[in-house]
Amino acid sequence: MGFIEHALVGLWAVLSNVWPFLLVLTPVIFIHELGHFLVARWCGVKVQTFSIGFGKEIFHFYDRYGTRWRFAWVPLGGYVKFMDDDNASSFPSREALDRMTPAEREGAFQTKPLAARAAIVAAGPIANFLLSIGIFTLLLTFLGEMVTPPRVGEVEAGSRAAAAGLKVDDTVVRINGEDIASFGEIDRMVALYGNRPLTVVVDRAGKPVELTVAPAASGAASDSAGKKTERPTIGILPPLMPARVGGVVSGSPAAHAGFEAGDLIVSIDGTPIKSFKDMQAIVKASAGRELAFEVERGGRTARLVATPEEREATDASGSKIKQGMIGIRAAPPEGQLRRYGPIEAFGQAVGKTYAIVNDSVTALYLIATRSMSADQLRGPLGIAEMSAQVASWGVVPLISFLAMISVAIGFFNLLPVPVLDGGHLMFYAIEAVRRQPLSERTQEISFRIGLALVLLLFIFVTIKDTTRPGGWFNSLFG
Repeated sequence: MGFIEHALVGLWAVLSNVWPFLLVLTPVIFIHELGHFLVARWCGVKVQTFSIGFGKEIFHFYDRYGTRWRFAWVPLGGYVKFMDDDNASSFPSREALDRMTPAEREGAFQTKPLAARAAIVAAGPIANFLLSIGIFTLLLTFLGEMVTPPRVGEVEAGSRAAAAGLKVDDTVVRINGEDIASFGEIDRMVALYGNRPLTVVVDRAGKPVELTVAPAASGAASDSAGKKTERPTIGILPPLMPARVGGVVSGSPAAHAGFEAGDLIVSIDGTPIKSFKDMQAIVKASAGRELAFEVERGGRTARLVATPEEREATDASGSKIKQGMIGIRAAPPEGQLRRYGPIEAFGQAVGKTYAIVNDSVTALYLIATRSMSADQLRGPLGIAEMSAQVASWGVVPLISFLAMISVAIGFFNLLPVPVLDGGHLMFYAIEAVRRQPLSERTQEISFRIGLALVLLLFIFVTIKDTTRPGGWFNSLFG
């Protein structure tokens, strides 16, 4: 494939990432700024502008209070501008305050009590957390959640888990002192701690056994096309998934053969199939060869014929290999569908939101101490790519992803960095102790330093996003 073909493929990949990204980011930003806006109005502050996005304006309108609501072309942020926002640090000069009429001073942000200013600033991140809690509550109330028990279904040969002594049917009870209730929590802890050794306590035939295992980086298929991404792993799999079809890729051999979601593959060319992995092994080794599938559908048996297409993939060692694919996705792992009442769902939602914040704090510490690779960080491009990937899984996963991004943005804005909400709250804390605010000059210098730090972080994560294996940049220029 030539450069032009590569560029067109990469450009299409970029464009296909845009709409899920906007669908995720726009409501999160809107809710964040709405939090600032509503509390400011409640505290009597006059809001001049409510903007979603930066740059050239697409359209605007005024509400009955005179606030200009604008939507701009660059949807990577937003802002609420108060009447007395004379500079980027929201610290008006004494001259500007003196020029205000008594009515204008009444609606100024900086003339409000310290508690009111802190509440207005904190309202944005809090709104993000409330959005996440609300989404998780609704999902848990109406859909419940599938919980896969933390039982080891398979230990990969030569893996870190095998070397540590983990065995099939071990039930993971705790990792690094944290109780484990589902297999998903094992993956979360492994991803969180990267290559740091984990203290794993398992229940083996009713007896507790403590093991130490250090995750290793490994390629893992991230979508139906077989694209690989690097992630930490210890080499264990959940209880074996039955070979049940969870979805069919449009235009694939499976779609042409008539496979449907819910089909259970019983055999291939007469060979019994006990798990989805058994089916994959045969399909991968049969590129270009017609296969006869026996499937159970609605209590009846059907015979379907499909010929796997040859695709290029990357094996665990990083080598390029050719393998067959027919275009079916696995059904969710077997587990218990837990349903919750509204009150219990709310409690679980608060717990999930807290867990994301706690994991974020832990991840920042591990990255700062170089115990975790900074490759785990994602910028706008990385989030856009993740949004497109999650969108391909369905509406519910995308909504859940939106909730997680909302928590992440709320947490990021609370970091004590000047220019972020957390930086303003830090200044207010200092003001509360000193009984007077820092000087305008000090705040302006701090703001410039904070802005430089945020820009450097943006450049850093963008470089990571564009150089990550399998990312859109490599698709464009690879």
